[in-house]
Amino acid sequence: MTDLALELQKAITERNFPASSHLIEHIRKADRIADVTELLEKEYNSLSYHTLELRDHITYFLGMWDVYFAVQISSLDMLRLLSKGLDTDPQIFMIDFTRNLLDTQDPRFDQFYASVETISRGQYAVLLPDILSHRASELENCVIYYRRGPVPLYCIAHLLRTYYGHQIITATMNDKVFDSVFSEKSFSMIEKSLSSAGLDVSKMLVGIEPEDWEDVICKVRLIETSPEESKELKTLYRVYAARSEIFLESFRKQAASLDTILNAKTQLCNDILMAVASDSSHEMHLRAVKGLGDLGGSDVLEYLSGLLSAEDTSTRNIAARALSTLTSHSKWSSVSHKIPASAAKTSISDISKINQILNTLIAKDMPVAMIEDTLLALVTQDSENAVDILTRLLAKPQISIKKAVIKSSKLLERDSAASVIRKALDDDSPEIVALAEEELNSRWPDEIWT
Repeated sequence: MTDLALELQKAITERNFPASSHLIEHIRKADRIADVTELLEKEYNSLSYHTLELRDHITYFLGMWDVYFAVQISSLDMLRLLSKGLDTDPQIFMIDFTRNLLDTQDPRFDQFYASVETISRGQYAVLLPDILSHRASELENCVIYYRRGPVPLYCIAHLLRTYYGHQIITATMNDKVFDSVFSEKSFSMIEKSLSSAGLDVSKMLVGIEPEDWEDVICKVRLIETSPEESKELKTLYRVYAARSEIFLESFRKQAASLDTILNAKTQLCNDILMAVASDSSHEMHLRAVKGLGDLGGSDVLEYLSGLLSAEDTSTRNIAARALSTLTSHSKWSSVSHKIPASAAKTSISDISKINQILNTLIAKDMPVAMIEDTLLALVTQDSENAVDILTRLLAKPQISIKKAVIKSSKLLERDSAASVIRKALDDDSPEIVALAEEELNSRWPDEIWT
């Protein structure tokens, strides 16, 4: 595997989005897209199960998180689109490309998976008029086949494939839609709901003779997906379904849905995990809290810190461990490719949030290891602000916290660390002074401080 492909995989594994975006742009400008995608494809095809980690980073680079589920193209195929001498900005190109998919009713854009609320907040809002228009027209032009005769049957397969039709039917049948063929009695309920929504059902009905019924139904029921569909897209569909099924009352459904989400390792379900974690009555409540620590990004850090004040002891303890895991994950990067400062790994949070988290950990008397993890993460990502925080933490009365400060100062540049060690040398505790002197002799053996 080439260095660039390997570096990209490192950034993806570390959830280092700025680094992966820089690497993808570097690969694109070096005209290496074809080479890298071929190498990645060989490696990914050997896996029995695909996560959505690669998809997260490709869609992040392309600015496509708002249409993450709607654009049903594999990550590597998205990358290949950029290998054709692209002159425009990749994000602008993908907006135009997605618009074309929608205009031509290309099945690779499934507006059934497009959230109007999500899209309206971002750059894909320009597609909203087309999406809304398509949703209305597909319902108006929908066909409902029915079998003529004394015992009519109704096939609503086409109706189920429309956005609003699916919503109307599932609401009418209380989500209990197990087949696309209904008896006259059951269909009358659906017909009533469609009529109350202002639709003329009679214009949708197409009669089929009994002898032709089976042939027509078999064609209608054909699954409109390719047998060569990628493993990634299969995972995508499972995750999309799991986002709603995790809120069903069935324990088995909840557990299976959470497993699907956690195994996919995607950042696009952090909102679901936080919703479950916030519901103390949900059976998956504590597992969701842990999952946020294992797989979350900087966007869930403040949420986890808030759980440290939860009434339930188990929630507080698991949130503390999750917070520790998350901050530990953010300490170092193994990506050796030179990443410009403007594209370096983003700070886990701003200084005010770090202060809030540290104060909470200290106030709750949490294990010092958690404080150390938070400090080490801060030092490796934001050394300028770290000096101020470390210096002020030395004013805390707890010896364990002061030890953590001196320990984390080892990762600072010598000039920055000097400010912290000078402060520690004036501490009231002989133990802390001794540790500071050890650090002084270790890092500044040939210097005399006055």
